[in-house]
Amino acid sequence: MKKLRLVLTGNPGVGKHTAARIIAKRLGSEIIDINKAAIDGHAISQKTHRGLDVNVVKLRSLLARMLKSKNNFIVVGHLAPYVLKSAGIDFAAVLRRSPYELEMTLQKRGYDVAKVRENVSSEILGVSFYDAMKTFGKRKVVEFDTTGKTPAETADEIVSALDHRTPRRKTVDWLMLVSERGDIQRFFQY
Repeated sequence: MKKLRLVLTGNPGVGKHTAARIIAKRLGSEIIDINKAAIDGHAISQKTHRGLDVNVVKLRSLLARMLKSKNNFIVVGHLAPYVLKSAGIDFAAVLRRSPYELEMTLQKRGYDVAKVRENVSSEILGVSFYDAMKTFGKRKVVEFDTTGKTPAETADEIVSALDHRTPRRKTVDWLMLVSERGDIQRFFQY
């Protein structure tokens, strides 16, 4: 592939950065990490006990300038739907992970209880997928379930979807899974 303008997005802990590194190596693409761009570009408005607050307007402008002259890149980050536009993006992969696995991953990362709950409930409701669809459009967005998969397996699925240009549409429905297991209150208890 000579020209690839790919977005990898999804909640924290779903495997975006690891998959991006594998894909970039295979396809010879440059990785643009939204978090790093925000820090390096001084687009952080404040640091709180919950993390970094990003100046979305400043970051959007910074990324637009960065991407303007590039044709072979992978933009990675959960903020992608809020700081990028559909124009100039060929494909948006939304990585998803079972709320049960995601909860463990975020706990291992040391996230506090409220931040784990916020991210897991967002994953169950498909917020990243919905926001990516709103920003990039349904023709460009495909969701990939990373549950129980290695980053290389996830990367293989994404590259395969890119090669075929007619990706299989699979629906990830964590709400049904959580409901069937009787765990709605567990994940949405505030």
